[in-house]
Amino acid sequence: MIPRLAIPQGDLGGIGPEVALHVLSRQAVREKCQPLLLGHIRSLRQVAEDCGIDVELRAVSDSAEGFACASDGALPVWELESMRPKDPVGAPSGEFGFASVEAVLRAGNMCMEGRADAVVTPPIHKESMHLAGYPYEGQTQIFGELCGSKRYGMLACNQKLRVLIATRHMSLREAVSNFEVNLVAKQIRIAHEAAREALGLTNPRIVIAGLNPHAGEGGAFGKEEKKILAPGIEMARKEWGYETAGPAVPDMVFLEGVQGKWDMVIALYHDQAFIPLKLLGRDQAYTLFVGGKILRVSPMHGAAYDIARTGQADPTAFAFAVDQAIELAIKKPGES
Repeated sequence: MIPRLAIPQGDLGGIGPEVALHVLSRQAVREKCQPLLLGHIRSLRQVAEDCGIDVELRAVSDSAEGFACASDGALPVWELESMRPKDPVGAPSGEFGFASVEAVLRAGNMCMEGRADAVVTPPIHKESMHLAGYPYEGQTQIFGELCGSKRYGMLACNQKLRVLIATRHMSLREAVSNFEVNLVAKQIRIAHEAAREALGLTNPRIVIAGLNPHAGEGGAFGKEEKKILAPGIEMARKEWGYETAGPAVPDMVFLEGVQGKWDMVIALYHDQAFIPLKLLGRDQAYTLFVGGKILRVSPMHGAAYDIARTGQADPTAFAFAVDQAIELAIKKPGES
């Protein structure tokens, strides 16, 4: 099969549209998948001109017309219904946020309805999204709600290191205040289900990182490991039979993941996960939505307002995300 990829334009104030156009303008990519951009064609043409990207864009009226386009023809764009943003690039804007969320929602619905095989999302900006009136903490929440899933999450991968993030885009104070036994057990369940369904592992080796230095060192540096994490591990074992190691010393467990000791590490908050992941570089880094019917892959970088349209944006990570989406779509159960 040749996967049909729905690709939102990303945040027009940042680098998302330009990295997407850089990658999708490549004939080698067009031959491996059927891409459909969801966005504003006039804005995307301006991005291509500003960044010197040699790509012809063609407006289509629906997904069927878009996916029927020849691989050696113009790149199809399905126009959004929202107003085309006219704010200057490089700063948050409600217009950018409104358009970017519409594109993500449309792409997700295409997958839910069987009109696309996967979504590859360029980055969007959380402040722009909030300025537009959307309360989402990130794209993971958008896809989770679209799926109607009670258990979903974001699995971040870089080489052998795979990390499920228990709490995502929120302040550290808020993340710590949310820790309780049921949340820990639920995240362990999500991790084990993701390891089986997304990674195809029948007996995954999963470990949860500690919160405190030295994983609390027996309570000397904090009680969360004894009072919350250990009971959460035990609850997941008793309720669902999921064996999980830890709480592990956080300054060692991610290195152990890189070395292959663990199939997945559960991190407790955003930066605990992404600092070690990004230290490995971004060329082979991506995030994967887990716990729902939508296959969504994203590069591991932000909207980068500060370098938008300067020619400094590197499309390598987005190209790798597209490759991962193609590979995973081909391997999906029921596909041939």
